[in-house]
Amino acid sequence: MKKVFLLAGMLLFISQVMGQIGGLSGSKLASYCVNVVKPGTVEFEPSFSYTRYTGYWDDNGELKAYSALGDTVYNSSGFAMRFTYGLFDKMEVGISVPTIMDKGYLGVRYILFEKKKLGVAAIAGMQVPLGNGFFNKNIHTEENTVRAGFGGVFSYSATEKFSMDANLQYNGFLKKTVSNNTGNYTASMDVGYYIFNHTFQLIGALYYENNNVGNRVQDVLTVLPGFTVETGKSFIIVASVPFSVYGHNISKGVGFSFALTLTFN
Repeated sequence: MKKVFLLAGMLLFISQVMGQIGGLSGSKLASYCVNVVKPGTVEFEPSFSYTRYTGYWDDNGELKAYSALGDTVYNSSGFAMRFTYGLFDKMEVGISVPTIMDKGYLGVRYILFEKKKLGVAAIAGMQVPLGNGFFNKNIHTEENTVRAGFGGVFSYSATEKFSMDANLQYNGFLKKTVSNNTGNYTASMDVGYYIFNHTFQLIGALYYENNNVGNRVQDVLTVLPGFTVETGKSFIIVASVPFSVYGHNISKGVGFSFALTLTFN
């Protein structure tokens, strides 16, 4: 049973990559912003993540150790690449893939409304299985079934230095899976503040995910402190230290992520 908790926790804790719509550009950590990549411009972003899981929350939200002695941990790392293209003034499309190539993520964003301080956009995407190996095409698992999602993006810029982004998303499988996973809901909010002449952005983010598997509900709340460095014209450095603070039937972890966003005109 503890191994089941561990695996489920791994899949959900890295939900910034796995549980959300992928392939889209962003200006902060957990949430997408309303702005899209300029038409005719390509963003390429390699990213690295590492997480250490130290225990799990049970059905009642109580934190438990993996072993009786409390000396068991699980380490997980990953590398991914994102490609995003500015299609029109209000629209971008993109793909992202982990290096293990087990899945591919397709995303699109369209700006619905944008004024000086406020903006609203719609996003949609698909998660497509790409892994190698044999599988039974009549048995639909979470690993071999296409997932599709949609959501909304809200951005507010109070000043030139301070801004906020918030997202709501739903992702579900296109066919019923043997695990009876009915899909997941995610909500996130990022706030950022620029210092040093708009070259360094301090960011604080919250990310919540709720996943329903049969009669069991898994949820997790993650805090993401981090920053961006924007000293160059064609690159941005993004770093964060995500750690989970609350959950049910989910693993507790702390990690580090790093990304380099490159722009090509």
